[in-house]
Amino acid sequence: MSIAPPAAPRRPVHLRRITCEGFLRDDGLIDIEGLLIDTKPEPMRLVTKEVPAGSPIHQMRLRITVDRERRIVEASAYSEQGPYPACSEVEAGYRRLVGLRIEPGFTRQVKRLLRGVEGCTHMTELLAPMASTALQVIWGDSEIATNGEALAAQRMSPLGGCHALRLDGEIVRTYFPQQRKETTP
Repeated sequence: MSIAPPAAPRRPVHLRRITCEGFLRDDGLIDIEGLLIDTKPEPMRLVTKEVPAGSPIHQMRLRITVDRERRIVEASAYSEQGPYPACSEVEAGYRRLVGLRIEPGFTRQVKRLLRGVEGCTHMTELLAPMASTALQVIWGDSEIATNGEALAAQRMSPLGGCHALRLDGEIVRTYFPQQRKETTP
């Protein structure tokens, strides 16, 4: 395992925290909650208000509900703290995510749907890690494979999606031999 070398002398000027959580609902659907919080260690004067040091400049929350086929069936956005009163005016626009499927090209679709004044940059940024969280929840759920949905689970498998999970590598060879593919020299 690698250890990062010490950083050059520096001082903190901004902190962005992004948290994504997945929940299995009683009705079988999956809620993914995303939260983005931006703070600064010094007070910040904005056009409409003063933000005390350590207080949120942005505190944006999104919730999407997805089915087992990764289709969004519910979506809601909340601007709990924003730099401007108008930030909350885009919340209803995020309901347009309903019907989208989390699959390759999802982030591109979202950016097209909510670009510019149609959305909030901060809320829209949350959707990529939320989509990844949804895939982690669904792929890691053993119920999918046992409920006759093994094919769907295989289609969204992370195998082949990174260096460690390459199809000709040790992890796939050891734990997923049926997915193994040899490379030709």
